[in-house]
Amino acid sequence: MRKVIFLFCLIAWSLPLCAQENNETRPQIDTSFFRLPDQITDAYLDSINTASFDGMINDYLLFGVYGGGVINNTSFNPRWESEMFTNLPVFGASLTIHGKLFGFMPFFGLEAGVQHTFEGYKFKTNKETGITRTLEGATQAKLEVWEVPFLMVGHLDIGDSFKILAKAGIYGGYRTKIERIGEGVDESIRYAFLDTDNRWDYGFEGGLGFGIMFSPFEFHVNALVKWGWESYYKADYFSPYYYRFAYPFDVMVTAGIYYQLTPRRGYTRNQLKRFAKQIAHEQ
Repeated sequence: MRKVIFLFCLIAWSLPLCAQENNETRPQIDTSFFRLPDQITDAYLDSINTASFDGMINDYLLFGVYGGGVINNTSFNPRWESEMFTNLPVFGASLTIHGKLFGFMPFFGLEAGVQHTFEGYKFKTNKETGITRTLEGATQAKLEVWEVPFLMVGHLDIGDSFKILAKAGIYGGYRTKIERIGEGVDESIRYAFLDTDNRWDYGFEGGLGFGIMFSPFEFHVNALVKWGWESYYKADYFSPYYYRFAYPFDVMVTAGIYYQLTPRRGYTRNQLKRFAKQIAHEQ
């Protein structure tokens, strides 16, 4: 036992000596590459290539505008046969705050904005009878809506110039205009909301897309499903004894251009200048 303890002490005592010998024979690293010049100028800072220092994706801000179209449909309960139709234009603007989930996963963000879109319904014609259902004399209705979406954004980066997007969240909106289409519509209500119409709107919004990045700009294409949770009209509109609902179910396809308000990777020139001045003052 004493021999084991003595051997352990001998090894522990000899390790620092070995490390010292290795340090003496190890070639010295030239640190002049990391030194700043005596005088730091804007021209010098602008000449520094920081691309090789890109590391993890920053927490950054992204602002953009987009436009496109919407495919409208409506889910009636009890069921009424309706069909899809398109409306233009859809447009909006949004701000996305990118951050790190759990403090280390830089593939998430929160997006909020304002958008203009449409909702509505269009009844199918019965092939056997040739009859098209009407509501207030209209076979079709188009509603203009202004919305505020609040979405969680996930992105999967492929290389440094392409990413796949996934979005999901909620929205709130207000129906500002209505147009009832059909020969049986009373002209006094063709462009007017009734007391039984619900003008506030809210629901789920989410979908997929992709982005092409050429920092500081990004080009995004998205296809988002919008499922409204507020019926077009009050549930007891037709009868006080039973309820009838009509919920919007739309698909928006948009493309937009976005600008990185803060850098996606690395540092801004102002940040580099501050770092350089701080180092210079410490010397």
